[in-house]
Amino acid sequence: MLARGRLVSLAIGLLALLLSSGCGAGGDEAERLLVVNHNILHGIRDEDPAAAPFDRFPERLPLIADALAEAQPDIVLLQEVVSNPGPDYPNVRDALLAALGEQHRALFGNFLGDPIDTEGLGQMTLTRLPVLSSQNKSVSAIRSAVRVTVQTDSGPLSIYNVHLEGTGAVLETGEDAELLEIENVIAFIQETRDGGPAILAGDLNAEPDDPSIQRLLQEGFIDALAEAGDPTCEQQGDPGCTSGTIPLGDNPDNLADHRIDYIFVLPGDDATVDVTEASLFNNEPFGIGGGRLLWASDHIGVRAVVELKER
Repeated sequence: MLARGRLVSLAIGLLALLLSSGCGAGGDEAERLLVVNHNILHGIRDEDPAAAPFDRFPERLPLIADALAEAQPDIVLLQEVVSNPGPDYPNVRDALLAALGEQHRALFGNFLGDPIDTEGLGQMTLTRLPVLSSQNKSVSAIRSAVRVTVQTDSGPLSIYNVHLEGTGAVLETGEDAELLEIENVIAFIQETRDGGPAILAGDLNAEPDDPSIQRLLQEGFIDALAEAGDPTCEQQGDPGCTSGTIPLGDNPDNLADHRIDYIFVLPGDDATVDVTEASLFNNEPFGIGGGRLLWASDHIGVRAVVELKER
């Protein structure tokens, strides 16, 4: 029989081994989250004349839902969502929650900045993470930023979903308002993240060299695709181009030639955020049978794997 002193020594050694391997409480392993951002083209204006009505949205939504179900992201940010569908127009919330599973929750903010889940056209954020709070904030006359703050193993994470006017933003006087719009977004983020890490994603309607994007980089935001993927967008179909796939139907070629859709991350005071991989999402047309093809949207999505870790 082992002496009591030796048993105590063995127990202490085993506890130390468990703690050093990260198996005990308070392990230092990073939490990995998959984030997907996509402008899904609402179709209410029939932007592709050959795809009327609704730019074939009743056909495209199941393709988007299936792709998300396969990817199983932790956070999904969508733009151009209609929350109050009429006859013959599909219900985005119901379709995506059915695809992603009951552990996900969907929060919608319209472009006017009205309270969360007020009907209209705007942005929808879906997540499997516990939601702590949410808010919709107007950042210009017809644009908003939707905040959803969730609980992670490293503490609160604030997620901001935007669809901005970008380079097209102007004041009533005709003066350029691109920087004013992005300053409003930055101010909203800094006021509400409480020093915690943040994700900003959406359709910013601005290229990487445009003033609004450069302003975000100056503020410390990290462009996920530039950090851990290939952001090249110099000609049609390049691996960083996200906008311009019309015609949607029976078009095998990737005609996207603008990079205006992004995922940005911002580290917090007490938690780091690292981007470990990034690429495009739904960047090929779907086969829909009979040799026919259909793009999910006129935009290509962006996906990123981010790692959160307490400092």
